[in-house]
Amino acid sequence: MRRTVIIPVVLHALVAVAALLWLLWYFIPTGNVFKGLATLLILLLAGWTVFKNCRSEEPTSDVTLPAAELPLPDTQGPVVLVCGDMLEVLFHGSPLRKTAQGWWLQVGDISRLTDVVRSIQTQFPRQVGQLSMMYRCLPDHHQDEAVLRSTLKTLRQQSNQIKSLTGFTLPLVVSTEFSGPETPWIIVRGDKPIVCPVNDSPQTFIDWQQADDNILALPAVSQAFSYIRNTLTDELEKPDRLTPPVRAFSVTMRLGVGSPEIRSVWSDWLCSRTCLHFSREPAQPLHTGLFPDAVLPLLAPFASTVQGGQRTRRLVLLMWLCALTALGISALNNRDLIRHVSASLQRWNAIPMNHYRPKAESLAALKQDALQLERWQRQGEPLRYSLGYYPGQRLWLALQQAIDTWTPPPAPEPKPLPKIVRLDSMSLFDSGKSALKDGSTKILVNALVGIKAKPGWLIVVSGHTDNTGSVQLNQTLSLQRAEAVRNWMRDTGDVPESCFAVQGYGDSRPIASNDTPDGRAHNRRVEISLVPQADACRLPGAKHASQDVRDVSTKEMEK
Repeated sequence: MRRTVIIPVVLHALVAVAALLWLLWYFIPTGNVFKGLATLLILLLAGWTVFKNCRSEEPTSDVTLPAAELPLPDTQGPVVLVCGDMLEVLFHGSPLRKTAQGWWLQVGDISRLTDVVRSIQTQFPRQVGQLSMMYRCLPDHHQDEAVLRSTLKTLRQQSNQIKSLTGFTLPLVVSTEFSGPETPWIIVRGDKPIVCPVNDSPQTFIDWQQADDNILALPAVSQAFSYIRNTLTDELEKPDRLTPPVRAFSVTMRLGVGSPEIRSVWSDWLCSRTCLHFSREPAQPLHTGLFPDAVLPLLAPFASTVQGGQRTRRLVLLMWLCALTALGISALNNRDLIRHVSASLQRWNAIPMNHYRPKAESLAALKQDALQLERWQRQGEPLRYSLGYYPGQRLWLALQQAIDTWTPPPAPEPKPLPKIVRLDSMSLFDSGKSALKDGSTKILVNALVGIKAKPGWLIVVSGHTDNTGSVQLNQTLSLQRAEAVRNWMRDTGDVPESCFAVQGYGDSRPIASNDTPDGRAHNRRVEISLVPQADACRLPGAKHASQDVRDVSTKEMEK
């Protein structure tokens, strides 16, 4: 394999892979697993394409035209590949005819067109864009219309193969010459025929037919046009499942050339429609105007040197497609970003302000979106958004305005701490005794004004002593004193016993030092407090705590 073949193929493949991976990894919003599999597939296809192209670069045909038969590399005009009938009369033994406006190159057999183009592409690749084709048809020399149509099918096949080889369709000129009254070249490009007399300026067909005796040739000229339309262009342009149709770039025609045969497709056509029949006497040979040179200026705008080969053009097309696709995907990504932020804002606006929990969840989503947009403003937006109209600044402002309207819920009122009443044991009991003194009732009544039984609260009565005496004795004494206070509250206030909890701690929970008389006096105490506890203190006809909680929850939901 030649090195000059491998290097361009590999470079083109690398650029194509880079363009596809750039599009895949930076713009297509898919997962990394899919991107990894797609990358592997792209690399495999690139390797297979390199191998295939390197194999296809090897010469597959033995047809190689000598350099003398090819146009010079500095040729600027169109190069017309001529094939068809009796080309020896045109070229007079020389395969190349040069004019001031272009070149005529003899190909001969139609089946050689693709090989000639391949040879030119190999030796002069830049001149492929200057190539055109001309099919010369002499209906007077064809006795069988089916054979003529078969030749036109071959021309269609060659045109299709050349398109696959070069990447574009070469312009096709159909040149016909008929026996009959002598006329100059008539060139049809579009709908208006142009008559091109030799050594004279072109003129319209209407002006030409009104001059001298040219009107006498109109029946034959009209039938010649009809024959071209119904036979030649019809065969080239008719739909075919195997071979794409070929539309002629232009049609050139003239009459009065050649010797008519006794029976030919042209004579049969003309006689069956007009009853005209021309003599078989050979016409005077024409030494000028053998080629329709007037068609070369029409081909000139379509003939230009090619910048790079077919592979380069395909690579440029792929890069353009990747750029356009990236632009479209970037616009779609920006549209999805706008929809996402809009949905978050709509959810925020739909939630009432007094529904604090869902409002806080929506606020967290808004803050997350705003934080992401703010980070993109500092660091630059991702490439997948950059090619489209990126609305980050506008969306960030809308999010900030929504966030600024947030009003936090009012702080809940602090729950009142359980009220603790401390009673001096020496004011209620005699030393070492657990029976209430006679004068203790007034002290208990004044101290226990704020202690009231209510559903869901437990009245805890706890007794405490100093560290004088044994631990067991102090524990028993503290419990008995707490029970004495409990019994008084139960009997005096008609409170059910289920509302009470009695505890005796002895000297285990001092509130002052037992080393001093004053500290021991503080430690000898009875404490009464209210503690929340479900299902505690069930008063007759009162709801318990759990029911209160359900009622409160129901009211909150109704709000």
